[in-house]
Amino acid sequence: MKILFVGSEATPFSKTGGLADVLGALPKELVNLGNDVRVVLPKHGVTKEKFNSQMHPLCKYRVTVGDKEEYCGIESIERDGVIYYFIDNEYYFGYRDTLYGHYDDGERYGFFNNAVMQMFEHLNYYPDIIHVNDWTAGLIPFIFNKNYKHLEKYKHMKTLFTIHNIAYQGVFSKHLLKYLNVEFGDELEFNNNINFLKCGINSADYVTTVSDTYSKEILYDYYGFGMSEILKSREDTLFGIINVLDYEKFNPKIDPNIVYNYSPYNYLKGKKENKEALREFFNLERNDLPIISMVTRLTEAKGFELIKEIIEEYVSTNKFQFVLLGSGDAQIEEFYNYLKERYSNNVGVYIGYSEPLARKIYAGTDMFLMPSRFEPCGLAQLISLKYGSLPIVRKTGGLKDSIDSYNKFTNEGTGFSFENYDSVDLADAIDTALEVYSNKPVWKTLVRRVMEKDFSWEQSAKKYLELYKKLKGE
Repeated sequence: MKILFVGSEATPFSKTGGLADVLGALPKELVNLGNDVRVVLPKHGVTKEKFNSQMHPLCKYRVTVGDKEEYCGIESIERDGVIYYFIDNEYYFGYRDTLYGHYDDGERYGFFNNAVMQMFEHLNYYPDIIHVNDWTAGLIPFIFNKNYKHLEKYKHMKTLFTIHNIAYQGVFSKHLLKYLNVEFGDELEFNNNINFLKCGINSADYVTTVSDTYSKEILYDYYGFGMSEILKSREDTLFGIINVLDYEKFNPKIDPNIVYNYSPYNYLKGKKENKEALREFFNLERNDLPIISMVTRLTEAKGFELIKEIIEEYVSTNKFQFVLLGSGDAQIEEFYNYLKERYSNNVGVYIGYSEPLARKIYAGTDMFLMPSRFEPCGLAQLISLKYGSLPIVRKTGGLKDSIDSYNKFTNEGTGFSFENYDSVDLADAIDTALEVYSNKPVWKTLVRRVMEKDFSWEQSAKKYLELYKKLKGE
């Protein structure tokens, strides 16, 4: 089967979040299953800086943007059996130092969507499935339906739209319409604005999201960010398939970023050595306390208001040490900087992001905290499992689907969970984790168990392939 993924980022070419990990791993796994898989991305500034010398120019053409005809070049790299195409335009992408957050994002990604749809004719390439991802590719099913679907070369093609996080929708003023080269329709409009995500939901043949639980949660107003009623109308063609991990990238046995490599068979020494290194990095007091950590964006959705209500009680009484890596909301940053200054023996904070440090934290911590208000899928809890750090999570989205709550009567489970978005329930989950940690034989059993869990891409890739075949009527 010929499958084309369309998105705004993919590792190793560009990354701001989980979408990049998916588009760097899932296409490769689908190739392993015998498919012709390609990915098309913008040629961002960061991509040009690192990979320009490896790219092969294929063709160039003009794309209408309002009253302008903008240059578009197509370049390619083949990696792990996947062909990656890059939409080259210096003004829209090459000169920009970030992927999003520019005043003309609507125009930029409108150009990208139209450029992708014109690409097929120039490459003489017509896939069976166009799998578009998030709002930045949300116009493509709409453009396809309006301008291409009736043409002979395109009649066999089907579209699938994946929502990675429904909170990010690509909402712009109607004034943008003249730059999009599309006619206005109900599919586009939302609250008197243009909404790229709504357009994708309305126009694609199938809609998917990144965990089974999240696909059901977004049918309700609390999780749907205004899209719940629209999604209910698509319920028969809405599916949830969980994102998982590329173990060639996330594996403590081969990770070059950690001080001591380990597996389920030598994890006791591995965790000990990495824990000591983590304490040294953050200048934490060396003692027998467990370390609980977070690696995340500092936003309200990640449960920081719950943590703020209880964290001082724990670190001030030497119940555990706490390590945080991330950046985001200024008020959240300010609170954790205060926490670090006041309880420096037990709290380590790094405002910003460092992938090598993130790996050191996963390897050196005992428990990993994710009390999210909502979490479409989450990869951090899966990384923490592989690195032998037991997750403490709220039962929402992918966290609910991937973590089996610990049962103290049978000692079954892979983490510690709570249901209500409430600091008391969070504290109960933490207390349970601390109690189990004090029982060393049980804790050792749990650590080995979670490290042996398999959340590799093979199973999820097979589910996507089944969905593609269903969409094609096979």
